[in-house]
Amino acid sequence: MIQAVAALLGAVLTVAACYALGTLLLERLRIVLFRAEQFPLAFVLGAACLHLAVFAVLALHVAYWPVLLALLLISIGAAVWRGTWGLRGPSLKALSTQLKIVWGVLFTLFTAIYLANAWAPEMSPDGSGYHLGFVARYVRERGFVFIPTNFYSSLSEGVELLFVPAFSIGRHSAAALVHLGFFICCCLAVFAYGRRIGKPWAGAAGSLFLYLSPVAGIDGSSAYIDLGVAAIVFGCFYFLEIWDSGEAPAALIPVGLLAGYAFAAKYTAFTILPFALLWIAIKARKWRPVVCVAAMSLIMVAPWVGKNLVYTGNPTAPFLNSVFRNPYVHVHFEQEYARLMSRYGVENKWTLPLEVTIRGEKTTGVIGPLFLLAPLALLALRFREGRKLLACGLFVLAPFVLNVGTRFLIPGLPFFSLALAMAFANFPPLLVLLLVFHAWASWPTGHPRFMSKDTWRLWRVPYREALRKIPQDKYLRTFSSYVLARMVEEHVPKGERVFAFGGFSDSYTTHEILVSFQGAFNEWLSDSLTVGWLADWQPTQLRTLKFPGRRVRRIRITQTAQGAYDNQWQIHELRFYSKGVELPRKPEWRLTSSVNPWEIQLAFDNNEATRWRTWQTAAPGMHVDVDFGSVVDVDEIDIETSMDDFPHVQLRADTADDSQEWTKVDREFQTGTREIKSNLRRAATNEMRLRGVKYLLVGEDDFGAGDFRGDPEIWGIKPIARDAGSTLYEILPPEEHPK
Repeated sequence: MIQAVAALLGAVLTVAACYALGTLLLERLRIVLFRAEQFPLAFVLGAACLHLAVFAVLALHVAYWPVLLALLLISIGAAVWRGTWGLRGPSLKALSTQLKIVWGVLFTLFTAIYLANAWAPEMSPDGSGYHLGFVARYVRERGFVFIPTNFYSSLSEGVELLFVPAFSIGRHSAAALVHLGFFICCCLAVFAYGRRIGKPWAGAAGSLFLYLSPVAGIDGSSAYIDLGVAAIVFGCFYFLEIWDSGEAPAALIPVGLLAGYAFAAKYTAFTILPFALLWIAIKARKWRPVVCVAAMSLIMVAPWVGKNLVYTGNPTAPFLNSVFRNPYVHVHFEQEYARLMSRYGVENKWTLPLEVTIRGEKTTGVIGPLFLLAPLALLALRFREGRKLLACGLFVLAPFVLNVGTRFLIPGLPFFSLALAMAFANFPPLLVLLLVFHAWASWPTGHPRFMSKDTWRLWRVPYREALRKIPQDKYLRTFSSYVLARMVEEHVPKGERVFAFGGFSDSYTTHEILVSFQGAFNEWLSDSLTVGWLADWQPTQLRTLKFPGRRVRRIRITQTAQGAYDNQWQIHELRFYSKGVELPRKPEWRLTSSVNPWEIQLAFDNNEATRWRTWQTAAPGMHVDVDFGSVVDVDEIDIETSMDDFPHVQLRADTADDSQEWTKVDREFQTGTREIKSNLRRAATNEMRLRGVKYLLVGEDDFGAGDFRGDPEIWGIKPIARDAGSTLYEILPPEEHPK
């Protein structure tokens, strides 16, 4: 029970602090809101402010729980002392009794369901994974830490920073409850907007179209961020409407802050900023308001861009790595990730509307069959407000083409839900029927036949788990992801890193988990392990260039052919000979390459299990350079590579002496085969150990799992624990390898 109380306390204090800061800023700006608007708009505005304060605390590495608690209490105390805490604005037109009953019953029922799920121990995939994984690490280490092995750490974390004070008090469930706070505020803001424009039934129905949506329900009651983003962008739109009405010229400041906060919450939400700037430019026909909004947005954007610039050298990390080159994310991974996210296995995009509304297996979740009626939202174009909603919704939804997962529709749902409701604003009975159908289709304990059984949605009301009537650890151990985290925590010594082919709930372990695809270093480890057992990836190919002996200081190997999307140029070992004797590698050699220069040493490490790869499509002009530091005699170049090398690779060699003038070698590389002379499995694991990774987690369905399980001794590893279909191995030092 103590865990339940702590979770609720952490969330309540964080939500209250957001609201308090918002009311203080609104008073300072002399913006008076209607009472129905004050809580949702003050909350989202205060969240932007609190996130900056938490960012400063983390940047200064003073994120001790008393400091974070003091930050919350001071914010709340200041609002109480200044008298801004209460609802002080004018009231909107009273609601009809019928509307109050319909809205109140559905809102209360689903809020109870969401509260139980958010309050229960947090086990959502990304929530218990990287969202709270980073939060937990920041709390442990009292501030930001550079995590080059996980590209997610470079994403902006505007919502997650509000999880930090909540987590420090009430751990995982407190963070999920804070996100539920955003969800509720978004619903209330949509309702209030409908009332503001004189369409209360549309506001009530639109808010519930959003609130009852299955994907919104599970996302909003988990430690995700999508409903937070939706609340932020709709709040920005709402303040734009207040400014446009002429009620409060100072509303431009919240518009700018929230537009910038949208970027700080999620990169793809940045589209609200150009919408706001365009709207203001058209309406004001002056440059000063536009500059004001842009300047305010920079206050929120700059910390995140600066953080990435300091840590990675890429202000847009983890994207645009082909422009801002860095050793932390491979260009090929970024391209492949973008390709996968834009497809989700949906080959025929014409089926996407059915996937996101009623199927949900491929795109992970559904918004509900009600939204098959979304085209009817065009009927809202007959209203001025409807035109605004649809225009802003299209801007917010534009990045959906980059990631077609269902939950990436959530930031646009407030706009389209309200527009759809406005289409039937003059027919309240029809809106009630639509709400009843939507509630039936979204009810957690049911399972409509049209929906895939594996659809990501709420299935039950875990009130016993929420109140910890069922012990937290007992409940969590019903999830394999948590079991893996605890297995790592219990069997791996403190401070040791663990390589895993797939992710799990790493917020429940203090160890750094290197997931195979989440960073360049991790990808290299995975590549090396695969070379250990997969014949096509082993260096069985030899490209040889023999020519009359030359006195050279530098040699450049250039690739001149254009590869297809997935073709990469790679080198296991690059060797030079003079009269049949290999030139020994020396410290004065200077090695570089036009692409991926950070890993070129792998082509000169005498380890057949490692290789240098371009990690992007092979293209003409890519080259590897070796400067020997002095003039040497060379008459042969050998390149050891593998069958999966770019099949149409064309290589050219150039040499230069002390004059630094390049001279082409007028001979062609000849391709042959070579014999593997070492145990590549042990070579791979020995290299991992040298790089500081001594533990390996392999799931039974992971690529190559059978090879690890079949003969761990040949790998130089030993199993130390097994659970949830995965085996944890320790990589033994060479002196402990079985003979």
